[in-house]
Amino acid sequence: MKIVEEIPQKDIIKVMPENLDDLWVLYNIIEEGDNIYAVTERRIQDKGDMIRADRGVKKKVFLGVNVKNVEFDENTKRIRVLGTIIHGPDDIPLGSFHTIEIKPFDEISIQKNWKKWQIERLNEALNSTKRPKVLVVVMDDEEADIYEVRDYCVKEICSIKSHSSKRLDNKINEELKKEYYHEIAKILRDYNVDNILVVGPGFAKNSFYNFVKQNYPDLKDKILVESVSTTSRTGLNEAFKRGLINRIYNESRVAKETQLVDKLIEEIAKNGLAAYGVDEVKKALEYSAIETLLVSDDFVRNKEIEEIIKKTEEIGGKIVIVSTEHDAGKQLKALGGIAALLRFSIN
Repeated sequence: MKIVEEIPQKDIIKVMPENLDDLWVLYNIIEEGDNIYAVTERRIQDKGDMIRADRGVKKKVFLGVNVKNVEFDENTKRIRVLGTIIHGPDDIPLGSFHTIEIKPFDEISIQKNWKKWQIERLNEALNSTKRPKVLVVVMDDEEADIYEVRDYCVKEICSIKSHSSKRLDNKINEELKKEYYHEIAKILRDYNVDNILVVGPGFAKNSFYNFVKQNYPDLKDKILVESVSTTSRTGLNEAFKRGLINRIYNESRVAKETQLVDKLIEEIAKNGLAAYGVDEVKKALEYSAIETLLVSDDFVRNKEIEEIIKKTEEIGGKIVIVSTEHDAGKQLKALGGIAALLRFSIN
């Protein structure tokens, strides 16, 4: 994320999202009632040719809209902001509806009553551009699952089978293993990343690294090998919880959220310093006991939740908006979408 300009006296921040993660941040920040200004395309009909039945010509114009709805489309890598026009050229009627599409490297100005947590998310997005990108390979002798770690989610890239078997001849198995390793390495080469974490039980991860050193020397300096007790998504989650990804991806958003939700579940299990669900969190708020408030991202636009966030900030609590695009976020959603780690017990 790039901050292009700030106009504090008008509560305006002009930003330029640079990737899909930045769009996700903006999607969570922009809300109903905000004013958005940007260059956009608008279909304009020639007033001198009203007898024709065509729908006019699309032209680029600078418009301001008052936000009514926000949508995030990961497939087209766009945010769609629907609103009523509050600023534009004289030939475009104020009050009419328009959708501004925001994609990477578009500049937009956001005018709103900025909340503290929203400014923090914006600053985190600004700093995240300096962080390395990471791929994680969770593997053993039979299968490798490759994931891309983004700021707001984890994307599974592919799953690769080795096809080796105890019933096959050793020589055949060795050839199959080489093919398996080649296939993994070629996938990793296709992604322009700074770091690759290879984890798994047993010796397959080390054997793969030795193979890479001999056959793909351009990859070897990017790879860090670590042990986890299992494979697949469970092994990936173990890597998050143990902080392995943070070693190479400083303060990864997903890793941070995973560790906080994991701590929450531990505290709940021992009836410790945790509250979850709206009623319990409100009770903790009455005692000013909230140290960290965890809110599912799809709850942020709820008015009741907004009030809880505001009051938590007033008592000095930290706000963490947790993405539901990864496993820890789904766990939080299952707990009611809102929870808190407490300064002291309220029971």
